[in-house]
Parts: sequence; C-alpha cells; structure tokens
Amino acid sequence: MHKIRKKETEKTVVKENPVFNYILLAAFAIFLCYFTTFKITGDDDVFWHLATGKHILETHHVPSTDIFGYMTQGQEWMPFEWGWDVITYSIYSFSGYNGLSVFRTILFLLIFFIYFLILRKFNINYTLIFISLFFLAFGIIDRLSPRPHIMSYLAFVLLLLIIVQYRYVNRQKNSVLFFIPLIFLVWANMHMGIIAGMFLLGIWVLSEIIIFIKPNKFSSKDIPALTKPELVRLLLIFAASVLVMFVNPNFYQTYLYAYNHTKMKMLETINEWMSPFSNKYSDSFVSVIYKTMLFLGVLILYYAGKKKDLFSALLYIGFAVYSVRAMRFTVDYVLIIFIFLVITIDFILNMLKSEKFKSFLSASPVPKIILSVFFIFLAVNVNSNDLYLKFLKYYRVTGFGINSDFIPTQMFGFMKENKVPEIGDRIFNHFGTGGFFVWNFPGKQNFIDSRNLNDDIFYKYNQILAKQPGFEQKLNEYGIEYSIYLAPDLVRGPQEMEQTVISFFCKSKDWKLIFWDDKSFLFVKNIPKFADLINKYEYKYLTPYSVIYQKSQFEKGITEDKVQLKKEIDRKMAEEPKGVVLNTALRFIGNKLN
Repeated sequence: MHKIRKKETEKTVVKENPVFNYILLAAFAIFLCYFTTFKITGDDDVFWHLATGKHILETHHVPSTDIFGYMTQGQEWMPFEWGWDVITYSIYSFSGYNGLSVFRTILFLLIFFIYFLILRKFNINYTLIFISLFFLAFGIIDRLSPRPHIMSYLAFVLLLLIIVQYRYVNRQKNSVLFFIPLIFLVWANMHMGIIAGMFLLGIWVLSEIIIFIKPNKFSSKDIPALTKPELVRLLLIFAASVLVMFVNPNFYQTYLYAYNHTKMKMLETINEWMSPFSNKYSDSFVSVIYKTMLFLGVLILYYAGKKKDLFSALLYIGFAVYSVRAMRFTVDYVLIIFIFLVITIDFILNMLKSEKFKSFLSASPVPKIILSVFFIFLAVNVNSNDLYLKFLKYYRVTGFGINSDFIPTQMFGFMKENKVPEIGDRIFNHFGTGGFFVWNFPGKQNFIDSRNLNDDIFYKYNQILAKQPGFEQKLNEYGIEYSIYLAPDLVRGPQEMEQTVISFFCKSKDWKLIFWDDKSFLFVKNIPKFADLINKYEYKYLTPYSVIYQKSQFEKGITEDKVQLKKEIDRKMAEEPKGVVLNTALRFIGNKLN
C-alpha cells in the first residue's frame, strides 16, 4: 500500500544522526516530567472526583442522585466520569497524591509520545517535531491537572493514530480499526469529551463517503478512495462506536444530562464557558497560542488542496467552528488540529528553494543541541518555580501533593482537630471548597461545589455570598451553623472581604471567627453548641477585616483588652509567623502592647 510523504522527490534526502535525535527526545521527556508534576492548586474538582470514586468502591454503586450536598440532596446527578473517579481513588488509596501525580505524568508522556509517533509516520524531522511539541505543551498548560479530561486527550490521540495508520500509512492493516469501538467503550465512562471524539470520527467517515462518491475530485495516488468493502467496514465500525457509547450506567440519559448542563445560565459567569473572542474574556498566553493556531490553520486548507486531502480540510473547518463556542473547547481544537498543522508547516518549508536551510533544520545537530539545552533549561526553571512565578506570573508550584497557598489545608486541619463538622450541622462553604470538604469529611454534606448541579443552588449561593437583599434570612432559613470561606487573593485584593459575606460575619454579633489565615476564614454561629470553641479560639480583635476595614475594633483591643489581643497574636505567631496580615498588624501595633 502507499505511504504518504515517503520523501517526495522535491524533498531533500538527508541523513539524521540518531544520537542527537535520542538526546533531544530524552531532554523533552525530562522537561515534560517536570512540567506535568505540580501541586494541586485551586482545583476543587480533583477532590470531589476522589470522593465519588471512594463512594462507588465502598457501596459498589454509581449514584444517580446527589449525595454530597444537603441543599441538592436527592436531585438527579449522573457522575458520568465515574470510571476516572474509581481509577484515581484506587491509585490514591495505595500511593496518595504522589501516585495521582505520577499517573497524570505517565498519561501526558504517553499522549506526547503518540504525537511524536504520528508525526514520524509523516517523516517530519525531529527539530520541527519538538519545536511544535513545545508550543503544544504550553498551549494546554491550563489543562494539565489530574482530572478526567486527560482521558479524552489520550483518546483523541489514539483515535488520530489509528486514522493516520489506516488512512495514510498502510490500509492493508485494517485490524487497527477494530480498536476504535473499544476506545469509545472506555471513553463513555470517563469523560464527555467523547462527544468531540465522535465528531472527529464522524468527520473522517463523512470525508471518506464524499471521496468515495467523487474519487476523481477528492482522491489521489497517495490517498486513494476507499473501496466499497472498505467503506462498508468503516461504516460498521462507526455504527459500533456509536452503540458502545450507550454502555454506561445511565444509557442515553447520560448525554441528555450532560447536554442540559451546558444550558445552565450560571455557565455564562465562568471563564472557560465564554467564547475566546468575548469582550469579557482577557487574553492570556494560552489563548494567544490557540488563536495563532486557529488562524495558521487556514494553511491546512492550502495543504489539503495540494494533496487532495479532504479529511484534513474538513477537520480544520469543523473544529475551528467548534472551538469558538467556549474557551474550554479551544484545547480540543489545539490537540486535534496540531498534527495536520505541523504537517502543513513541514510541507510549506519543503517548498523552499534553500537546500542548505532544509538540511540545517532536519540533519544538522546544531538546532537539536540548542533545543535539548533549552528543554533542560526549562526543566530546571520549572523545578525552581522560576518559570511559573517569575517568567509566566502563573499560579503553579512544582512538586507533589497540595499547594497550601491556594487550598485551605491549615483551616481544614483545625476543623478536623476540633471536630467542627461533628459539632455543627449545616455549612455554608465557598464554591471552591465544596469538593475538598466532602473529601476531608466523609458523610458530611456541603452547601455547593463545582459540579454545577443547577442554576438554583448557584443563585442561592450567590445571594448569600454577595449579601443580596434577604441573605440574612436565608442563612437562618437554610439552618446554616458554620461557614468557611477561601480567598487565595486576599492579601492582593482585600476588597473581597468588603464585597462578600465575610464583612457581615465579621461585624455580626451572631457569628464568631475562630480560625483565619492569609487565605481562609472559619466562622461559627454564636450558639451553645459552639460555646467551648468560641471561648477557646475566638478572634475578637486580630482579624484581616479589622486590620484593614475595622481599625476601631482592632484599636479597641490595643487600648482596652491587651491580654486578649496578645493571646490572639501569640496564636497567630505560632500558626503563621510569616503571615502578611499578621505582620501588617504587628507593624501597626509597634510598642503599644508593652
């Protein structure tokens, strides 16, 4: 059978030194290992996925109604990513967060290695491959967290590998096609990216049907039209893939449920559901990479015309339109179009007349050495966090486990030690802590979490959070007895306290602050069941709110209750000696307590 791009006559035949190729491959792999090894930062989804996996393995049942929220208890909830939940909890149960991180890295190493294999099937040189993979890595930097979408990324590249192997390399080996339904069977229980996967498969099938109908216009010697038996086989594979999508705990209702979720009004307030071209969306280097690839993708149409490759043209058009709907779909576009964009760039480069340049790019060790050194340099700077914090100004920290600067581990440790969830009944929790709460306190229910179950709970949450009219009555109506709030940007944007329910809790005599640090607050209602905790741990004067917005209360401690204020300072010194709020307060106090 044919082999596309088997060193066309216009392409300079050069001999690459394999040693430098292996060095480049190893250097990129080292960089990728560091790049995908970082602490969990502000990603609450990870924890409710783990809690779901734990529940399924303990009960041997995939829930169909909500089990984690008291406000949404009994409401329809289909954890369609249950397969991922079970796998990751199983990994966590014997290896902790470290094992989860290693698993994530292995998956991304596999994904990038498959991209490498596909591009080598088109004889793309190592230099261009690894320059391209570098940009791909940064193009998906926002989506490297250990969550179920990774399984969709793996499925995308596996599907593309099969398509490339069959369509462009060796059509005689049709057995690879039979892996496609198996991929969709697993995918149907992992992530809703399966819809984009079916779109990808559908574009391929549609292109082959069109080519079969009009072979003279759309086929070539390199990419001939399918024969009738081959087309029938492909259609049967497609039909089987569609059917196995329904092999999941909730049959077709899974997809209706997922579709209805995309219609919720609350999604309009979430960045990843905004169009990348929306005026409300602020560009980042990630969106710049996407937009560059979107507009460069037009070149794929040129390549497709020259090579009579209808599939690549339809793939670009289909996923370009798909991606502009929401920022969360842009990564799918980047991952799926990546291969044909690189092939197109290589095709255009080989049209250049400069043989010296082409030989330098493909055979010279110089660019490979430079790239290898560059990848090691990146790995070193990732390990030191300079890449994230100094160069990219990006909230990420290399390492294993949880980033306690963005997840309230200290507050939750205090809650566990003092059995706060056992004393209190209903919690009002910050949106970004609902998953961490049910993960840390099995059997306890949250107010809300990032599963986005319905618009109603989000609006109830927002009414209290933003102190909308009637919010105080709602606190009583819902029976809320304690509240936790996460504010990772507190020291950079203290106005968040004034704008949210924090200010109410801080000023109300009915609520008491018993724990705080530079990013979190724990309030309990001033009722008998919390009397012991209040007597022991209440902060009367030294609070982030009093230090910044209620200085009269803070000064009252200095002038009228030095013993209590010193007790609060000593406690904070023991808990958080380098705390920004604490040290701001100490500078204000000076020698006034002496």
